[in-house]
Amino acid sequence: MWFNRNIQNQAHDTVANDAKRIISDETPFAVREAYRSLCTNILYLPIEDKCKKICVTSAFSGEGKTSVSINFALTLAQHADEHRILLIDCDMRKSRISQLIPGIDVETTGLSEYLLGLDEVPNIKKVENSKLSVITSGGESMNPAGLLNSKKMRSLIKELEEEYDYIIFDSPPINVVSDAIILNDIINGYLIVVRADYSDVNGLTDAVEALNAVGAEIFGIVLDSLSLKGKSKYKKYSHHYSNYQHGGKEYYSSNGYIPPSKIDRGTKVKRRKTFMDTVKGWFRGKSKTSDESAENKD
Repeated sequence: MWFNRNIQNQAHDTVANDAKRIISDETPFAVREAYRSLCTNILYLPIEDKCKKICVTSAFSGEGKTSVSINFALTLAQHADEHRILLIDCDMRKSRISQLIPGIDVETTGLSEYLLGLDEVPNIKKVENSKLSVITSGGESMNPAGLLNSKKMRSLIKELEEEYDYIIFDSPPINVVSDAIILNDIINGYLIVVRADYSDVNGLTDAVEALNAVGAEIFGIVLDSLSLKGKSKYKKYSHHYSNYQHGGKEYYSSNGYIPPSKIDRGTKVKRRKTFMDTVKGWFRGKSKTSDESAENKD
């Protein structure tokens, strides 16, 4: 699954930048159509569960997973009239969903308060002018991984399965903390977001291998911030680390490659081709394995 966005490639480092990526009436047709194509692909996935549960994640921070999860959920709610859609912010370290969706109070309680027993019922918010419902992450937690892995979390999802047809999870990056991997037991599969001229093969490979190690289903790769004109402008990055902070603790993960602003055009083109060839190779191999399994069953 490839999502092409013909806009300036900006750093995902401020709420203002990310807010520009949320779909609205002013969003270019090509962007809206790309999300509709993504939703169509998801709607036809062979998932047997009545409630389809999909986690949107990435290898590192700054690749656009939160804006993609919001736009994916908004588009799904808009064009799947007969379906009830819920978006859950599972990033209790660096939440942004409440800051990016208009009409939701950033101070509202959410998932963490419910899992901690501070709220008796989950605080489900309706998005203005949309059929989408949202559970924000709530306040910061000292043990978000423990909360996501709790019996109360599993019980909550079982209850929500009776109310919704699709539940979209926005999780922290795979290569930074274990939260996304923990969700594997309660979801059907993952969408991995990668960012053009920002993500690298090594980081994505590590993320895919981490998911494969727990037997996770990878539904596809969403390519974000791809300039169709082949010309992108970049802001200079002051550092190349994901910073997840709460309670005075910080979580760092280095992406281990040179920033786009310091790479010559020829190297960029070569790296992009290598990146795409690698990703396509994974899915060709996956398809071949599935076909061989089917033949063996026959």
